[in-house]
Amino acid sequence: MNVEQIKETYTEGMTIVLEEMKGEKTMPDGLRGTVKFVDDVGQIHMNWENGSSLALNIEEDKFFTMEEKKMISVILVEPGKYPKKIDIEDSLEAMQEVVGGYIEEYMPFDDDVAIVCNEKGKMNGAELNRAVYDKDGELMDIVAGKFFLCYAPIESETFQSLPKDMENKYREKFRFPERFFKQNDEIKVVPYKPINKEMER
Repeated sequence: MNVEQIKETYTEGMTIVLEEMKGEKTMPDGLRGTVKFVDDVGQIHMNWENGSSLALNIEEDKFFTMEEKKMISVILVEPGKYPKKIDIEDSLEAMQEVVGGYIEEYMPFDDDVAIVCNEKGKMNGAELNRAVYDKDGELMDIVAGKFFLCYAPIESETFQSLPKDMENKYREKFRFPERFFKQNDEIKVVPYKPINKEMER
């Protein structure tokens, strides 16, 4: 691909998702950024979401555009960790990889927001993750294993990215990891803060 082709392909404002930038530990897999411009030697100058402005070299770096793969932004919730926003490919295989098995859609909320989890998480002994409550604050269920939250409007046949307001709402709703134990035949749920920095990410 020559310089003119690179300029035509990677236009200003296009969203790029990084897969690998050699030698740059501060540029992780999955980092997103927007194209500023392509210079006269074919480097793609970027505004990365971590504040970096490092340019991409199409011969050395691995990346893809959001247009090349249908991606959705979801909130990943793991046992013992704070929730985090991730981008995943809008495919069954990618979703199964995230939750570690066949997926199950669970919609206990008034909003069109789905919990997508491993359908056999509890049967397989996955670690208990987060509690789900009804409108009156009564415990309805406990999700086992990793899950993600996405937008699932009734008129759509596919999962979609969470709108910003719902992203903030559900990140806060599931913010703290939880421990579970029985007391007087009742299940008690105790939120806690992750122990170390690694768990906070």
